[in-house]
Amino acid sequence: MDIIIVIALILASGMFSGLTIGLMGLSLDDVQRSSDLGDANAAKVLPVIKNGNLLLVTLLLGNTAVNTSLSIFLGGVVGEGVMAGVISTALILIFGEILPAAALSRHALVIGAMVADLVKVLIFLFYPIAGPISIVLDHILGEQLPDLLNRHELRHVIETHQQAKESDIDAFDRDMLLGVLSLQETTAADIMTPAEDVLTVAYEEPLNTTLINKLKKSGYTRFPVLRDDRIVGVLNIKKLVGIIPDNRLIKEHSSDNRLVHIHTEIKADDMLNRMIKAKVHIASVSDHNGWVGIVTMEDLLETLVGHEISDEFGH
Repeated sequence: MDIIIVIALILASGMFSGLTIGLMGLSLDDVQRSSDLGDANAAKVLPVIKNGNLLLVTLLLGNTAVNTSLSIFLGGVVGEGVMAGVISTALILIFGEILPAAALSRHALVIGAMVADLVKVLIFLFYPIAGPISIVLDHILGEQLPDLLNRHELRHVIETHQQAKESDIDAFDRDMLLGVLSLQETTAADIMTPAEDVLTVAYEEPLNTTLINKLKKSGYTRFPVLRDDRIVGVLNIKKLVGIIPDNRLIKEHSSDNRLVHIHTEIKADDMLNRMIKAKVHIASVSDHNGWVGIVTMEDLLETLVGHEISDEFGH
């Protein structure tokens, strides 16, 4: 009879030890996310681990009670003396600690879901003692902090995940995700086309055959309109389709409000948001000295996808 009790206590000790290692090692945020995505095991485990201190105290109390009882019964089975101590310690260590902890640490979510109802019963039974202790711990230690990653950590996770053989994230997915993260770290000065490289037209410039041919050969669609060294509008080449050159001025064909004005230090995510809301494709970039370049929607998309985007003209 004593042997049966000892075996039962060893199993109970292993259960408490394994659950302590396994359940307390689960990230509440990870389990919550898995539960939200429809993981049935996570949904069962989530209510159990939400109050971490109560769960920890319950499992430790149960483990202590079981191990104390196990030592008493083992003494009656294996006797006294050094050898008896070695045997009892080995049984508790191997079957009550090491093996359960190893198993639960690897399969905590699956096994935790299987015994979730049992753990709830244990929490209820031990609550008269575990409850007050957990309340004190909550007061002293505060609420459990969320496991949030900063941008550098999240970038590392994405890169590591993509490199894994089992990953379903390919290199393009990785570049897109990293591009999104980089938007808040990229300024207009980083991605703009400098003023000296921008093909512009003058506000008072006559629209003649020479100018139209020059614009067509450039391969661009939109051209910043300059007035007193300041961009005041955008000339869209589509507006010139079917127009007979008659030397009328550019200002008669340019759209005065089809761009936004931004500073060199504005972040790429803010730029993208402003350009989408304004429904424009070009932003004029300025610093304390005036106009220094432009940022196009294509520049922002290149930052987003992590690759240069070129058309048939090489732009």
